[in-house]
Amino acid sequence: MKPTLDRNLTQIYPGIWRLIANNPSPMTGPGTNTYLVGHKQAIIIDPGPADEAHLANITRACQTLALDVQAIIITHHHADHSGGARQLAQRLGISLLSFGDPVQAGDRIEVDHLTLTVQHTPGHIQAHICLWASEQRLLLAGDLVAGQGTILVIPPDGDMAAYLESLRAMQALNSAAILPGHGPVIEDPQTMLQEYIEHRLMREQQVLDHAAQGHHSAADIAAQIYADRPTAIGIGTLQVEAHLEKLRKEGRV
Repeated sequence: MKPTLDRNLTQIYPGIWRLIANNPSPMTGPGTNTYLVGHKQAIIIDPGPADEAHLANITRACQTLALDVQAIIITHHHADHSGGARQLAQRLGISLLSFGDPVQAGDRIEVDHLTLTVQHTPGHIQAHICLWASEQRLLLAGDLVAGQGTILVIPPDGDMAAYLESLRAMQALNSAAILPGHGPVIEDPQTMLQEYIEHRLMREQQVLDHAAQGHHSAADIAAQIYADRPTAIGIGTLQVEAHLEKLRKEGRV
């Protein structure tokens, strides 16, 4: 009898499959996207949280698709992307790779039909990477962007200036599609990346405007910006602080 594929397992492109972890929330959208990349040999990108059901789904999907998994790669160390990574690596008897351990910017990872180039994309956190499949022009983006909503940049590990630089650098790749860490495939990546940049610059101008009016703390400025969305003030304060840190370094506040 032919094995039955998990209903949650979706083929996105030839040799690229997605499983969504059952960890939906306002921060993770519908859940964390785990990608299986390869036809025969394969890698797992972002195995998600330390959730036994999701790890079992990943293992079962690899078996059903007859994938010879070579390694696990995590785009960054936030628990919703990497919490289950070490456990899964031990279960499968394979290597666990992340930025600096031992992966570096510019490294090329050969897997079956794909060559993935490591792009260091700090901003969301310092040790964040994207993986660029140049022949297919696909960007596996982790938390650089999301298929729905925006991405948090929270100091001190988050850096707004670096984040804007990373967005522009990935925009320069002119990708055909972005496979984000949360949400659906982004099929108009240039528009999405430009919207992300414009959104951050708009927020920055709001911060400058309110600072000029005498509101100097992040909490005070966030209360002005998010006055119509009081439930967003807490998270908004963290974002404003990221903008203020950038502006202080630039000598603009």
